[in-house]
Amino acid sequence: MRVSLLKVVAAVAVVGLAVGPAVPGTRGLLGDQATPTGAFATDTLNPPTGLGAVGGATASLSWTPTVDLYAGGYDVMRSIVSGSGYATIASPSPRTASAYVDAPTTDGTYFYVLRSTAASWTSALTAQVSAAVFMGVTGFRPCTAQAPEAGGDGNGYQTTPANGCVDDGAVARDIDSGTNLLLPCTNAGKDKHRFTTYGFNLPGVVTSINGITVRVEAAVDAVAGTNRICAELSWNAGVNYTAPQQVDITSTALTNYTLGGPAFLWGRAWAVGNISNANFRVRLTNVSSVATRDFSLDTVQVQVNYTP
Repeated sequence: MRVSLLKVVAAVAVVGLAVGPAVPGTRGLLGDQATPTGAFATDTLNPPTGLGAVGGATASLSWTPTVDLYAGGYDVMRSIVSGSGYATIASPSPRTASAYVDAPTTDGTYFYVLRSTAASWTSALTAQVSAAVFMGVTGFRPCTAQAPEAGGDGNGYQTTPANGCVDDGAVARDIDSGTNLLLPCTNAGKDKHRFTTYGFNLPGVVTSINGITVRVEAAVDAVAGTNRICAELSWNAGVNYTAPQQVDITSTALTNYTLGGPAFLWGRAWAVGNISNANFRVRLTNVSSVATRDFSLDTVQVQVNYTP
């Protein structure tokens, strides 16, 4: 919203009463004339200038304050999308403020703009800047690629399998899972599916990988019997996998289930290269004691906790 300061200069001239001699049959004349004049001046609330951002463990913002002395402060606005979706995250003041440090809760590239404020008025936005922030936790990232693996009937989540990489309520389905009723996660008669390409985008220098969490949103068509999902992780493009972790699926409604955790390493030490798109895989195995059991999967997401 632009600020307008109104200056009005008005002058009124009145021409008074003029009365002639009292002559029968004549009337006096009254002249009344108003002549208003106005002059308008406008001012625009200017945004700060020279906005810059430096990433790292935080996003450090700096700028040159607005030239308008009546400004009260600034709105710092952030988005995870370039060019749109900004939301105010802080309002530093007074006008002379020139820096702000933002600490998002998860890794990512963040986009920033500023605007000046004066009471309820705001300036135009500055040009956008961005900063890559590495907080030591990637946040839950979805897979972007998937494929069935050998085991069971050989087709994994055979119905719309790509839905397993998108958290939107549309599901991948494994129909009549497996070829036997045995319960071990490693049994060859169980259906398996791999999920890859998570794009963790860790910084170039990482001191340690501290834990890996896998979150699945899944359901079964009925809860009778024993029904579970087993998860294994590969660090070398599927040549080897960790020992499986398992969780019982206990609802016919899509529900989030968690395997691993922020300090759980799945039985091995991890290097940064092990969780690259080329090497890292999640393999899910569906296990049921019921021959006709159907599994539904909405999403498979992974979060990595690390020390920068």
